Amino acid sequence: MERSDQTPEPMKGPGVDQKPAERRGGKANKRSRRRWWKSAALILLIALLLLIATAAGALAGYRSGAQTRQAIATELASLSLKEQYDLAVEDMESGRFEMARQRLEYILTIDPDYPDVADRLAQAMAVLYATATPTQPAPTTTPTPTRDLRPVQELFAQAKTLLSDQKWSEAIDTLLSLRQADANYETARVDGMLYLSLRQRGVDKIWRQGNLEGGIYDLTLAARFGPLDVQANSARELARLYLFGSSFWEIYPEQAVYYFSQVAAAAPGLRDASGWTAAARYRAALVQYGDYMMGLKDWCKAQVQYELALSMGADATVQQKRDQAALLCSPPTKTPKPTEPLTPTSTEPGATPIPPTATNPLPPTATNTLPPPPPTDTPPPPTATPLPPTNTLPPPPPTDTPPVYPPPAPG
Repeated sequence: MERSDQTPEPMKGPGVDQKPAERRGGKANKRSRRRWWKSAALILLIALLLLIATAAGALAGYRSGAQTRQAIATELASLSLKEQYDLAVEDMESGRFEMARQRLEYILTIDPDYPDVADRLAQAMAVLYATATPTQPAPTTTPTPTRDLRPVQELFAQAKTLLSDQKWSEAIDTLLSLRQADANYETARVDGMLYLSLRQRGVDKIWRQGNLEGGIYDLTLAARFGPLDVQANSARELARLYLFGSSFWEIYPEQAVYYFSQVAAAAPGLRDASGWTAAARYRAALVQYGDYMMGLKDWCKAQVQYELALSMGADATVQQKRDQAALLCSPPTKTPKPTEPLTPTSTEPGATPIPPTATNPLPPTATNTLPPPPPTDTPPPPTATPLPPTNTLPPPPPTDTPPVYPPPAPG
């Protein structure tokens, strides 16, 4: 019996499934799609983990590099300060005390706690600005007992320790006590230590404590022992400008603006005992000056002051004042209303007035300037009633006297 190569047709009937192969193929496709999504999610998760690991490594490397750079910068700064200190010592040994003073002051501005710098600076200042001591008279023949210098030496050593610890007020009090105990003991070095203590305390009062008057006083006393450096002199001048501006506060706002504008430009954070910074004082002085100009009805100048104040920070009240000043300075112009042209009239009876046009408006005159109509063969009917006679008097009455005729001429 021969096998047929043809596939037998599926059985047909109401109880037989007609598409079993299609259903099996659909299920296989669904399983394939699930596997594909699982693989894609796994790959995405692995990529995300690799990205997180890479970012963490980069962050750790950045932090390590930043720490390394900071350590290198600190080491370089330390080496630079040590180099400056060694050069200052060499300058003092070679007699270049002015150069040594500049190097030591630079070290103090960078690191006030650098060891032995304060003492070295005091020595340099003592040599540079040493006070002249009177020559002592020759001792008399009467022998005098040797004075005990231990209390003075202890005061001097205590002042050096306080100077190294940056306790400026205590160091000044100790040096003054030493000066009272013995005015001739280490005069040059004591003067240098007083200069340094007064200079440091004055700058500290101005920049940290807000005690401008006290800082100016200390720096003025320090200037008696030697000239002030650039930083100390700048601090004193800025404090003076601040106090000048405060003296005109709420009285002469224009002067207050003048002084506080200079301080705010150089040191906006400089403050006095009230806590007001120079920048805040300058802004408030601008508003005061604007109000003053509004009182004088100088609207444009008031607008300028308010705008300067707003450039330092937004403020609703100042913005309202500025808008009012701007409106008064440049008021809006009123648009004139267009005038309606007069309608021309005609003196001729029966004439119809012609309204003016936008391209050729008629002049507003009372006389009709239109040309007369052309003549026609038929005379126009009268359009006006004849005027009555002008003479309205009655005729004279008749008389009985016959009229006189001239005589006939002779024949």
